[in-house]
Amino acid sequence: MSTASSLSAPNPTSAVTLRALFRQRHFRPRRSLGQTFLTDANIVAKIVEAAELTGREPVLEIGPGAGAVTRALVGAPRVLAIEIDPTLVAILRETVGESVEVVQADVLAVDWRHLLGGSGGTRWRAVANLPYAITGPAILHLLAARQWLDRMVIMVQAEVAARILAPPGGRQRGLLSVVVQASCEVRPVWRVARTCFWPQPEVDSAILALTVRRPPLVPHALQPLFMKVVRAAFGARRKTLLNALPQSAELGLPKEEGRALLASCEIEERRRAETLSEDEFLRLAQALDRRDREGRE
Repeated sequence: MSTASSLSAPNPTSAVTLRALFRQRHFRPRRSLGQTFLTDANIVAKIVEAAELTGREPVLEIGPGAGAVTRALVGAPRVLAIEIDPTLVAILRETVGESVEVVQADVLAVDWRHLLGGSGGTRWRAVANLPYAITGPAILHLLAARQWLDRMVIMVQAEVAARILAPPGGRQRGLLSVVVQASCEVRPVWRVARTCFWPQPEVDSAILALTVRRPPLVPHALQPLFMKVVRAAFGARRKTLLNALPQSAELGLPKEEGRALLASCEIEERRRAETLSEDEFLRLAQALDRRDREGRE
């Protein structure tokens, strides 16, 4: 892999260089979009190390900003960066040149099959510095691309990282915890101080490494129903499962059927959503799937 130091282009990990690049284009970072820029080369190295790149995999980058991490990815067979801001797209052309494919797009709206499906069967590695305002939706959309990915390294708010890592029974456990842990093996990599960014955000961040589960815990055909069950349970998280599941319009589950469903899965009806493991949510989805198939016969 080529390193950032091998490039003669402006180095955006320097706050001085970054400000100069922005002044040239009359660009001001917008806090409303969570635009903060990594200015610590050590953290760049941590991200790239966590991606475990061998030089054979194509790399997807989400939220490249001015190119601090992107420069360290040059040398992969293919680097595809998705950036929504047109000014930052222009800056990337200057900091990383033509060695990186830059797509100006909203990450929440991209068609993964179109972007990633033509890699000849080789799975991608992904790195992402996710804007605070769309962290949850962006992670869920990135997980939708996991058939083309084998590893993801994401940087998120430290508070969001704690929620993603929360085990069953933890107060911070929620929908994002269950969906990410059901899809990937997750490990914390590094806590990133707010001083590593410019402009400085009000919170610290954390780097997580996600390795896609293969085979998947939740079969592809069962994924929509699994998501319905998780949404139903956490949609009324203060209620017991017996009261939360029938409340969901998505499931259309009368209360007595809900009681029978929980009993068939050996899940105590007075439990709440945050106490369930991914396997228990899967059992509920499987039981509902059997009920639906039997109802059609």
